[in-house]
Amino acid sequence: MVGGMSTIQRLTDSCLLVTTDEGATMLDPGFHTYQSDLIDLDGIGEVNRILVTHEHGDHVNPDFVKWLLDRGTDVTVYANDAVAAALTEHNIAVDTGIPQGTSAEDVLHETTPMGDAPPNRAWTLDGILTHPGDSYGPTRTAPVLALGLLTPWGSATRSLEFARDLEPAYVVPVHDFYLNDMGRHWIYSVAKRMLGEAGIEVMTLDWGESFTL
Repeated sequence: MVGGMSTIQRLTDSCLLVTTDEGATMLDPGFHTYQSDLIDLDGIGEVNRILVTHEHGDHVNPDFVKWLLDRGTDVTVYANDAVAAALTEHNIAVDTGIPQGTSAEDVLHETTPMGDAPPNRAWTLDGILTHPGDSYGPTRTAPVLALGLLTPWGSATRSLEFARDLEPAYVVPVHDFYLNDMGRHWIYSVAKRMLGEAGIEVMTLDWGESFTL
């Protein structure tokens, strides 16, 4: 899905919608977007494919996926084997391959406070955006990198190091649903200052906001 302009919309938390001339891809349709009432779901256009990084509910909510499948005419869900197994229990078919126009790195989720580190597929929409999920394992990025800044499985310091190592042109902060506005604005200001010194522009998007490349 490369060519022409690309619009990146942040719904809530880690859920992103990337729209190009070829269609719309949703990444990580988690329960925050589906259940928080912060987004007008009916305002979401038709989604052509869904990419899921890992099995945690804040990144994939079966009810949200079913809602997207029911309202679309030809929607495919792509994910790793662990997500496929989890969604199969909800009668949702998952393609574990890598669709045209994307690439992926299969890495591990960072260890959580509960001690688990499930499989994590970092997705890249070629030439547009990389969503690493909840992992610092990916070794490459598209021009735009989705980046969790304050997370239960990492730290702001490690996240900024991760971004500097990959050297995207832009960073879109994600995974900050539980921060209040003051907390988000503070960590955004830190990221803008520190990543700006490395020539990386931080694109802060509130719920539902977007920007176009």
